[in-house]
Amino acid sequence: MNTRKIRLVLADDHTVLRVGLRSFLEEQTSPVFEVVGEAQSGEQAVQLVERFQPDLLLLDLSMPGMGGLETTLELRKRGNQSKILILTQFSESIYLRRLLEAGANGYILKSARGEELISSIRAVISGGTYIDPQMAGSLVSNALNETATPPAAEEAYARLSPRERQILKLIAEGMSNKEIASSLNLAVKTVMSHRVNLMDKLGIRNRSKLVQFAIQVGLLPMP
Repeated sequence: MNTRKIRLVLADDHTVLRVGLRSFLEEQTSPVFEVVGEAQSGEQAVQLVERFQPDLLLLDLSMPGMGGLETTLELRKRGNQSKILILTQFSESIYLRRLLEAGANGYILKSARGEELISSIRAVISGGTYIDPQMAGSLVSNALNETATPPAAEEAYARLSPRERQILKLIAEGMSNKEIASSLNLAVKTVMSHRVNLMDKLGIRNRSKLVQFAIQVGLLPMP
């Protein structure tokens, strides 16, 4: 029987979640997992993956500093071939598409059951791409209905202040108001005010459309 361990790095800024994940994974016997490192930021994740060259990086999408998308882009820019499985609470398909384009190998929601997580890791390690079943339908639907970038997008973006552009980028990376406030050393109310203002200027009223706009204007460039 093949008992080769699957070596992982866990990256999530929530210590309780990392501890729980590590305990769950290391209890498994088929396959056998070895957690070789834990990171609480994207920067730490890049360092650990480069150091240990794990089979897989289990990566949270939303973290202070470098988020999951930036971390994925950085690792692929460096030529790192470790598999990357995104674990997140965000179900908007725009995140999924962007991450797959950046080089992630899979995307699973934090609400998934333990056996689903194991299945996703198996699929990614074997060379496949795993998409959480809750996301697959909306991804196909959005792909079929995708439209070109509106000509006025750049003009609308130009009306944003530098701070609003910065906050828009962080929203696109999946960060919450509280996380953005912490990252930029601002009050949560200040972030909320900037967010309302930029949405008013853009005429956008929901997160998914806001993220799509950020991608359209190139706030998150491809590597």
